[in-house]
Amino acid sequence: MTNPSAKKQLANIWQGAVDDLMAMSESEIDAELRELGIDPQVAAEKGKVAVEKAVAKDRARLRAAQRAQMEAARARPKVIRDPSITPEQARQRIAQLQAANDALLTLAARNRSPQDLSDQEALDLFWNIQDLKH
Repeated sequence: MTNPSAKKQLANIWQGAVDDLMAMSESEIDAELRELGIDPQVAAEKGKVAVEKAVAKDRARLRAAQRAQMEAARARPKVIRDPSITPEQARQRIAQLQAANDALLTLAARNRSPQDLSDQEALDLFWNIQDLKH
């Protein structure tokens, strides 16, 4: 058996310290802080501020990631709409997707017969599906 790495040993020490801290009552934590010369109220306030800053930072990171996803989606080339696609071809493709229970179709689109779609509705749905694929 080999000795765990220094990183693993440090992780074990930290985990033990956290476990000990979590097992302590609030009054025990306050007593420990006072022994270290730390005011429990000040420590609690600093902790609260640190958590609030971390949450705000994480939210900003998530917003930036979502913004980047949106910009990437906007920058993605759109499907070139081939004018030779007829409403009947669009209806046939929609019917094929319905038969396959394709996830690209909404529940409403799955339950509506392609033959009941107007020419414009059939083409719009067909091109929306094509946009989703790319």
